[in-house]
Amino acid sequence: MKMGYSSSVALLALLMSIVVLCNGGKTSTYVRNLIEKPVDMPLDSDAFAIPPGYNAPQQVHITQGDLVGQAMIISWVTVDEPGSNEVIYWSDSSLLNFTAEGQVFTCTFYNYTPGFIHHTTITNLEFNTKYYYEVGIGNTTRQFWFITPPEVGLDVPYTFGIIGYYL
Repeated sequence: MKMGYSSSVALLALLMSIVVLCNGGKTSTYVRNLIEKPVDMPLDSDAFAIPPGYNAPQQVHITQGDLVGQAMIISWVTVDEPGSNEVIYWSDSSLLNFTAEGQVFTCTFYNYTPGFIHHTTITNLEFNTKYYYEVGIGNTTRQFWFITPPEVGLDVPYTFGIIGYYL
């Protein structure tokens, strides 16, 4: 089917009006300082070592648990048995401990079973606050910390790290 001259002009006019109307613009004036170099975590860090003790939590990591940063998902693996799916946590400025209970899953990939996978969501966290958390039972507890992001807004810098590996 051949388009006529008037159809071509109309299509071109429509495309041009879309380009003019769709101005993405800037969402923030924040520009990263080129001198700020990220600090890499060394591969021989104790965070990567298999912890000592029976059924000690391994592969502990966090994920932001909501869209604004007031929730964190703590995940870890126990190899020998399910163990506890609780996370004990507290803020840097508080002496009160809180407990969040999560879920334990198992899966099999061909003939490999990675153990018991734990996911616990901590909610109602304060913005820009340092929190400590513990996973595990008895002599095999492990303690970590994180800082929640600042409250969402324009020109609010947010730094995060990504660690990954493949086999």
